[in-house]
Amino acid sequence: MPKSDLIPMLCTLAGACLWGIVWIPIKVLEGLGVTGLWTTFWVYSLITVVSLPLLIRDYLKSRISWQWGPIGIVLIFGGLTNFFFFLSLANTTVVRALMFFYLSPVWNLLASRIIFGQALTVKKIVVVCVALLGAFVLLGLYRSSLFFWNAGDTLALCSGLSFAVSVFGMKKSPATPGWALAAVNWLGTALFALATILILGAQPPSASNISQWLPLLFILAFFLQGTASLLIIFSLTRLAVYRVNILMLFELIAGAVSFAVWNALTIPFHEWLGIGLIIAASLADNLHSPLRLFGHGSVEWK
Repeated sequence: MPKSDLIPMLCTLAGACLWGIVWIPIKVLEGLGVTGLWTTFWVYSLITVVSLPLLIRDYLKSRISWQWGPIGIVLIFGGLTNFFFFLSLANTTVVRALMFFYLSPVWNLLASRIIFGQALTVKKIVVVCVALLGAFVLLGLYRSSLFFWNAGDTLALCSGLSFAVSVFGMKKSPATPGWALAAVNWLGTALFALATILILGAQPPSASNISQWLPLLFILAFFLQGTASLLIIFSLTRLAVYRVNILMLFELIAGAVSFAVWNALTIPFHEWLGIGLIIAASLADNLHSPLRLFGHGSVEWK
């Protein structure tokens, strides 16, 4: 492995770990009376307030160039990705939220076929079948006593689907810096959260214990969400995208293990098996020919 790759690879793993434990402050805030909807609004509003002036300044000075169509896709579907995912963490188990989000191979295949008319290959079909089998096992569909479904599961699925669409907007914006795309993404999330709060008339959290929940919001916004995003963006500028995608799968392990430790629970075998199958599908979806993940060796799969 080239020494120049070590730091970005470590940054990717660090970002994945931070995203893997982002559920902890969300659950704590919920216990303090700050709902998932308000948490989403405050977190993304805070990091938007910091990033938006920089975004506007660089755009006015022509340091950033973009096409409004692709940027609109990032704004809408990137915003929905975070919006749905944060709400899913507040409404279902962490393991299920992560797993349903990482069914991205299925969404990638559908989006590629529908939008770009890409041909179906044996590899793509196998990847989707493995991912769906993982979801089948994770849900416990093979035994009626294990199966259940809730709103959080639906939100996680919608988050993964939104992410697959937002990726196309990012791919169509090669001249736009990663941090600028992230800022547009954060702005979209804050706007969706605000619109939902206004439509539902959601009551704000009580100010009586603001000294408890406000510091957590800042930690979640800047240390976890903001820092993780910047670490991944840094890595994407120095590593091939597929390598970052593969290393990002560590988020699944970090989330599952932290959830089990935090709640002193044992994750059932069928959930671990479902996790393994979905990870295998995501790995296969990102394998290229040839693949040199750690700088040597290759894997051929056509």
